[in-house]
Amino acid sequence: MKENLLKIIKQYYLNMKLDQIKQRLLSNWTLWRITRLVLSLVFIVNGIVKLDYILLIGGVFLLGHALINACVGGNCEIPQTKTHE
Repeated sequence: MKENLLKIIKQYYLNMKLDQIKQRLLSNWTLWRITRLVLSLVFIVNGIVKLDYILLIGGVFLLGHALINACVGGNCEIPQTKTHE
């Protein structure tokens, strides 16, 4: 009984995590995110063709940022200030 309950809880949290990942991958595609994705693919292909590991590492880095939509320190957006007239 206890093992079944633990298995159900584990499956629930795994499904919840997968839903969060799916939501993050499929939403909020901006021009900058698409640009990072395209540049990462160009870097990866060029790195493979020319056997340049620096390009390959840079492409993988950009691909990771494009897919998870992450920025250094979480400061991708400029805060909008409201002015009162």
